[in-house]
Amino acid sequence: MGAPKISYNPLYLQVKDLLLKRIVADGCKPGDLLPSESRLAEDFGTSVSTVRQALSILVAEDILTKKQGKGTFVCDRKISISFLSWLGETRRGEQLLEDLIVRFETKNPSISIVLVPTTYTGARDELVRLISGGRAPDVAQIVSHWTSYFASMGMLEPLDTLLGAANVSGRSRERDLCGGLFRGSVYSVAWGLCPISLLANKNVLAEAGVGRIHTPLDLDRFSEYCFRISDYYADSDKYCYGLNILHDETDFLRLYSFLQAFGGGLVNSHGELHFNSPENHEAFTWLRDFIKRAKILDTDIYTIRRRFARNEVAFVSDGPWIKYQLEELTGEPFERNFEVLLNPIGRSGESLSWNYNHALAVCSQSRNKMHASRFIEGVTSDYELFSPYFSQAGHLPSRLAYMDDPAFSAPFFRMYKKQLEHSVCLNSENPMFEKAMVLCKDAVRRILFTDADIGKELDEKDHYLRMLYYE
Repeated sequence: MGAPKISYNPLYLQVKDLLLKRIVADGCKPGDLLPSESRLAEDFGTSVSTVRQALSILVAEDILTKKQGKGTFVCDRKISISFLSWLGETRRGEQLLEDLIVRFETKNPSISIVLVPTTYTGARDELVRLISGGRAPDVAQIVSHWTSYFASMGMLEPLDTLLGAANVSGRSRERDLCGGLFRGSVYSVAWGLCPISLLANKNVLAEAGVGRIHTPLDLDRFSEYCFRISDYYADSDKYCYGLNILHDETDFLRLYSFLQAFGGGLVNSHGELHFNSPENHEAFTWLRDFIKRAKILDTDIYTIRRRFARNEVAFVSDGPWIKYQLEELTGEPFERNFEVLLNPIGRSGESLSWNYNHALAVCSQSRNKMHASRFIEGVTSDYELFSPYFSQAGHLPSRLAYMDDPAFSAPFFRMYKKQLEHSVCLNSENPMFEKAMVLCKDAVRRILFTDADIGKELDEKDHYLRMLYYE
């Protein structure tokens, strides 16, 4: 005799997911009574036995409980959702995150958020370790351009059906504002829009005799200011520009706006490589000359921020999260000491940027995907919930319509919103994008800090990049 046939009916699993989604979306509280099995069968257009099977799974998962003769209820215990985030690496960030979680839990009493702390520089490796060890968080904070790296290895859950349609497809300029696509599906959504822009320390500029700067500057004017500041501080421990050198992808990405000014970059809007382009050659030639002539502080971004806050650096390039970090370092409002400038303009005549968006994703190992998605839905779509967080942290809300609120009318937000007008997300859907960053940062190191031939360096890196992307 052959092996007995196994009868498998996936419909009850679909009903189970739909039912859980309804429970989460309706904000059902512990102890709430569900409709009768017959009513649920009518709602879902299926049989009572199918509904009963779906309910039994949710009971086994301790999400529901059955009481003889009374019906099916939402369990009294809270569903615990673990959340990996690096915001707590500063005290102010930790406070902002704790406040946001308290507001979420108040509006969603059946869900409890447990923080899994990490640092920005260690987040990616830490997430890999947790997933590899079977201890993945339910929700992970990532950067949008990490999405394809994790999704290609099956570490993230597609969000197309977990999140509401408005959150997935209701964003204007979806590629720019979402950025979390892989093979046509959404695997992460932006948790704050973060265009990279130029920031100025008003105290340093005033001391060096630089008057009010009209933004955007062209590259020649920006260089002129930097050279003047370099001359003024030639004999002191102060600098015109902070250049992030940590020997990771940020070495390349924080210079990206300068490549954009010349029409260069890594990939075009279609994801096609153009690293050894004439535009990049011109951009790196300008950057090498600029770094040789100007007094540059080349170190890690944490040191740059501290010294910028201590009035030791005139210009830095950073995202809007800089607001709460500088306010924590100085103990004063951002506008008192600093201002946001648009990136220097190049041949296009526009101040270009790209979005270093922080994003949220659900790990595929999560046993509470619906509740995890509820958390993401809340902190990205519930304006009353997230508005206090964004207005203090500095991130731009993930939907343009929210930015009309008076909470985002300060000069800081006005300038970042202006930068966003000509800002894009890098096309990072190719799963080799993260490996490509290793080659790009090595090109930056060799071109800017050795006597490497720029043309040969770009040709060599382009050769290996094409092997990664296309072979």
